[in-house]
Amino acid sequence: MRIKSTYLKSFVGFALLVAPLVLLPVPSRAGEITVKYGHPMNPQPYENPASALAVVFKAVLAQETQGQIKVNIFPAAQLGNERDMMEAVRLGGIQAVYLSEGTTVNFFPPLGVLGIPFLFPSMDVAWKVMDGPFGRELKEAMRKETGARIIATAAPGGFRNFAATKPLRKIEDIKGLRIRTMEHPGHQAMVKALGAFPTPLPFAETYFALKSGVVDGLELPYEAFLNMKMDEVAKYMIADGHLFNQEFLFVNDKWFTSLSDEYQRAVLKAAIDGQEAARGVVRISDAVGADQLRAKGVEVFFPIEKERQRFKELGQPPVLAMVQKSLDKKWVDGVLRAVEEASRTK
Repeated sequence: MRIKSTYLKSFVGFALLVAPLVLLPVPSRAGEITVKYGHPMNPQPYENPASALAVVFKAVLAQETQGQIKVNIFPAAQLGNERDMMEAVRLGGIQAVYLSEGTTVNFFPPLGVLGIPFLFPSMDVAWKVMDGPFGRELKEAMRKETGARIIATAAPGGFRNFAATKPLRKIEDIKGLRIRTMEHPGHQAMVKALGAFPTPLPFAETYFALKSGVVDGLELPYEAFLNMKMDEVAKYMIADGHLFNQEFLFVNDKWFTSLSDEYQRAVLKAAIDGQEAARGVVRISDAVGADQLRAKGVEVFFPIEKERQRFKELGQPPVLAMVQKSLDKKWVDGVLRAVEEASRTK
């Protein structure tokens, strides 16, 4: 996938141009800090938000600290699968990691409210919720419980859609299929409610699972689908837009709080700058993704609103009931209220 956007390439490209200037080899200096940073995606900053955030974070942090904090990026799950990396950042083996809420919900269940199908009507609303009071409260609660601090929020692409090795044009076409999901109880409950069989697998294993017939389909946003070349093994997509799941840049909290105030501010600035780059990739991917998939021979079918409403009527209730039963009422009511408030504001 090649995103042809002068704006985005200028934005991320600036970081790539700056990075070599601020990271020229220098003798090791007293107080120099090395950060191990992992993420599961391929290392093309113009093509996926995970890499865009990583390269901008690295460049800005080096610039802000005069090279005293050096970030070593390990893309493509080099440091393990999503669960392994989350465990490592929580315990301090990795200083920073960029992962989806679909995996991290297993470490902090209240993140499950973000996986309610058809929760967010738009990207703007989703990010207003995470940047606002509810999002800050959720992040702080996670930090206290897990030792992992969220310092940036983006997404793995736009809204998630179902894709498979057979045509998908209505809900009945999904019934009976083995659909790859994340290890997210809410996502699995939604797939089951639609009549399919949820099959949780690490993201890195999904391509080969589709190719070998272990699973029949999956659900992903355009960008992640293209970035991992799923178009080679799943030629049919229905653009139902059932989920807009978020991704987070986590740092080990003990490591972060051990830094000086000046370095903490530098880390937070680098994270927010990286967040803006990642969100830019997401917006462009969502805008052009369907056309890019069609150019690669994938049938992308947009259901009429009545059919999309059927997806919501079947897929949302069991997940909503699940989170209402398993989580503190304040998280469920809080996210619904936050979405309503964000939807009203411009």
